[in-house]
Amino acid sequence: MKKNMPAIALTKRESLILNSLVESYVTKAAPVGSGTLAKKHDLGISPATIRNVMNDLEDLGYLSQPHVSAGRIPTDKGYRFYVDSLMRIKSLAKRDRNLIEKNLLKISVDVTDILASASQVLGEISTQLGVVLEPRFYQGVFEKMQLVSVSGKRILAVISIKSGLIKTIMMEIESEVSGEQLHEASQIINQRLSGLSLKEVKETIDKRLAGVTTQNDRLIRLIVESSDKLFNFENQKEFHLGGTHNIVTNPEFLDQKYASKILQLLESKQSILHLLSDKQAEEVSISIGDENQEEDFTGFSVITTRYYIGNVTGTLGVVGPTRMQYAEIVPLVDFMGKVLTQTFHTRLS
Repeated sequence: MKKNMPAIALTKRESLILNSLVESYVTKAAPVGSGTLAKKHDLGISPATIRNVMNDLEDLGYLSQPHVSAGRIPTDKGYRFYVDSLMRIKSLAKRDRNLIEKNLLKISVDVTDILASASQVLGEISTQLGVVLEPRFYQGVFEKMQLVSVSGKRILAVISIKSGLIKTIMMEIESEVSGEQLHEASQIINQRLSGLSLKEVKETIDKRLAGVTTQNDRLIRLIVESSDKLFNFENQKEFHLGGTHNIVTNPEFLDQKYASKILQLLESKQSILHLLSDKQAEEVSISIGDENQEEDFTGFSVITTRYYIGNVTGTLGVVGPTRMQYAEIVPLVDFMGKVLTQTFHTRLS
């Protein structure tokens, strides 16, 4: 994240006007003039005084004026000051809490289905883009491997992680093996690897499975030689998007360049993966405009938090124009992270 220049302390009047202007702009999506603030926000200050303060805020970099005759809009710096110092976080509406809990409870125990549903609900409630990044699998703890005969020379390796996640890999073998041999090989593997992190398994499997002298040594060697493929869960990293039909209804998308930018973003899987992979804060994190390291995300804000599946972590959040309802979306993201964590804890325990 790009570092902001240290914020200059604002006077009470400057803070009041900046707060009112941000709230007006995120609601109306139109530049805000001094007359509008004086009339609709009942600040107890004359339009002339408000206009002078707005000029000062513009000089300080908190506001900008799109056109000479237009009102002002917040800059990224203005939004940052608002989020850090002025924003009053709202309570998540009961109907939204119920919608989240209802949708997650009706899904099966399949992790992918639950995460996909979470992204859809985030997008629906926020009217922005809901994004859920699947967990950082290498943190997971290996529980067991089951080897199953599929056909003559093909076996299926089913790897279970203690968080409840499962990965399956089809493998080719040189000659047929019996069900008893597969069971024995599975037992040896599980005895020597159970309880290790996936990272530890990948790095030490050759040593931990060395010295096997049973009739299954060739099968064990195959597992060792295939370990990069078997235990490389990082290639499984995926994300789920929800609300693409909502985000394009924002007024910003009347600007063809902006619309083109979001469409390119939606097609750029790596940009989204990089963006969310960088978000590792325990609490809700907010990146605004050019604070985002990915160039594709300048002009957008990203609100994220972590969720947990056992001892592995994933990231979820909302992506939208910098003009978004921060005070409403922050509690939404926070609540979704906590409910998702509790959902997996309940279903996988």
